[in-house]
Amino acid sequence: MDLILWRHAEAEDGIPDATRKLTEKGLKQAQKMARWLEPKLPKDTRIIVSPATRTQQTVSALTHHFETSEQVGTSATPHRVLNTIAWPEAEGTVLVVGHQPTLGKIASLLLKGDESGFSVRKGSIWWFSYKQKDERESVILRAVMTPEIL
Repeated sequence: MDLILWRHAEAEDGIPDATRKLTEKGLKQAQKMARWLEPKLPKDTRIIVSPATRTQQTVSALTHHFETSEQVGTSATPHRVLNTIAWPEAEGTVLVVGHQPTLGKIASLLLKGDESGFSVRKGSIWWFSYKQKDERESVILRAVMTPEIL
């Protein structure tokens, strides 16, 4: 199984939180990352997105074929997200478009076994693979990509 965590791009400040939109910079960040991701994603990638406006706008730079789920929303927990996507038992690739600090805590849980968290920059992706061979399990960090280096 592959898991790609994509943090929403830069958004406006404001209230209510759920309706904050991407800034001009955020729209450009999302477009850059979408151009990088698109040729690398398998055609059958499952895409699960927070209902927040800024995540919906971020993923829309890539596709309009995705699932919206509160399970990856602003109040999501790392374990709720991982259970929602059936990590690591599910087959194929799953792309989750969500929020900090949840995404950073998921990355930390997968790499270090705890939820101390990493800083996932706005518009960035972290790509993980889960492998099992001869009863040995491993999580591999395949890529970390930020819009600034694209």
